[in-house]
Amino acid sequence: MNEVKKSLHTFVGDVSKDKEELKQRVLYRDRKPKKKTPFPLVASVIVMAAVLFFTFDVLKGEYLDRNGSNYEVNEALYDLQLKSEQHEIEDVNERRSFVLEQLLQADSLIDYAKSLGYVPDEQAIENKLTEEQKTFFDGFRKEELDSLEQEQLKNFDMTYDQYFQIIHKFTIQFTAAIEWLEKNPPTHSKTQREVIDAFKKKNKKVISEFMEAKQIPSADKSSLYEEFEGLVAAIEDHRVLVVWGVEKDQIERLSAEEILDVGYTSAWFKFDETIDQIEPYMQIKVAYDPLSYPISQTDGVQVFENVVEWE
Repeated sequence: MNEVKKSLHTFVGDVSKDKEELKQRVLYRDRKPKKKTPFPLVASVIVMAAVLFFTFDVLKGEYLDRNGSNYEVNEALYDLQLKSEQHEIEDVNERRSFVLEQLLQADSLIDYAKSLGYVPDEQAIENKLTEEQKTFFDGFRKEELDSLEQEQLKNFDMTYDQYFQIIHKFTIQFTAAIEWLEKNPPTHSKTQREVIDAFKKKNKKVISEFMEAKQIPSADKSSLYEEFEGLVAAIEDHRVLVVWGVEKDQIERLSAEEILDVGYTSAWFKFDETIDQIEPYMQIKVAYDPLSYPISQTDGVQVFENVVEWE
C-alpha cells in the first residue's frame, strides 16, 4: 500500500504510545494497492485488516428473506465507499462495479467461515469496539476534537461516529472471521473465486435488485484479470515464481524460499499448459485471476491457480 496522504501530528499533542498508535490507525487512510500487485485482498490477517480499515466493506445489517437468501447489501455503506473512491476511480460505472465487488468479496469470506462452523462473538466484538473508541477519544481537548472532526469530514466525508460504528466495527468483525479461518483451515480449501462465485449465486436476486437500484453495470469480464510482470526466479513442475523490480544478479544465487524471505515483490503462478518455453531469469508478463488463490494454504505459500495467458 502507498503511504497515506495526511498526517495526524498537526492535531495531536503528547499522548501515550498506545493512544498515538490507535489514533494514527483511525486518522490515516491507506490507499489500495495498484492493480499490478500480485497480492489479493486476503493475503494475511494483518494485510487484510489494514486494507479493510478504509475499504468500507459490507456491514451485517437488517436481513431480508428473498428466495431463501438472508443477505442484504448495506446501502449506506456502499454509498460511503462510492464517495471515498471518487478520487481514485474517475469512471462512474467502473467505480460502482469496483465498490460492489469489494463488498461482496469481503462478505463472502465471512459467510464462508460461518458455513464451516464460525460463530461470531458479538459481545467480544462490542467490547473491543468500545475499548478502542474510548482509547481514541481519551486525551483530546474539545477544541482538538472539533478540529479533528472537521478535518475528518473534509478528507473522508464521514464523521468519527460513522467510522467507529460502521467501518471499524466491521473491521473487527471481519478480522475475527479471518482469524478463525486461519486457525480452522478446511480439509478441502476453496479459492477466493470459488467462494465469491458461490456467494453471488446464492444471493443472486438480492444482488441483482441492488445493482438495478444503484445503476451498477455488470463487471466487464476483462476486469476480472490482472497482469504481473517480472523475472522468472524459479520453476517447479507447473508452478513459476515471478519477481518484480529486480535484476538477475540480485536473485540468481537465491532459492525460492530465500527470495520469499527477503521480501521481494513476488508471486507463484500455476500453469495448466506446458511451460517448456519458460526459462529461469527470463522476463515474463502473466495475466491471471487475482482471486484464484486458496483461502487456506497448508504450506504457507500463496499460489494463483488461474493463469489465462502469458508472454
